[in-house]
Amino acid sequence: MNRKTCWYALYRGDEFVDVGTLRELAVRHHTSIKTLRFKATPTYAARTNYADTVRVYKLGKFLGGEEND
Repeated sequence: MNRKTCWYALYRGDEFVDVGTLRELAVRHHTSIKTLRFKATPTYAARTNYADTVRVYKLGKFLGGEEND
């Protein structure tokens, strides 16, 4: 079954930290998917100072899941 999966980039200020799906980023950085979704919103950007805050940017979608070899 094909599913659309969104990719996100994680930045701390201007420094690139990681890229992946929300689930992958949540596991690797010990946070919840809900928190990462909030950090991707314009509301979070307006409430926080740009420097030294974690920002999440939606990159795009791809079709499929894990490939079977």
